[in-house]
Amino acid sequence: MKRKMFFILFIPVVITLIFAGYGITAQAQPEVKGTVMKIEAIEYEITLKDNKSKETKVKVKDTGSVKVGDSIIVKDGKAKKAVKPISGGY
Repeated sequence: MKRKMFFILFIPVVITLIFAGYGITAQAQPEVKGTVMKIEAIEYEITLKDNKSKETKVKVKDTGSVKVGDSIIVKDGKAKKAVKPISGGY
């Protein structure tokens, strides 16, 4: 009887913890922009310096063709080269 009651209470608690853990890990990362200062390919971590000279370390899924000195945008773990706007005119 005690064992049956234990499983009746245990299963909902486990299911709740699984969904709570998934909700915490599924949060979207904010978009980060900056110039690449350092690349740690083994740990998939890129150090960026923004326009206010603040350095930020960002984990990415793949370092790809990113090089030190590139201006990039990191969103959802993907690093893309930033496109500079065309200035001037006609």
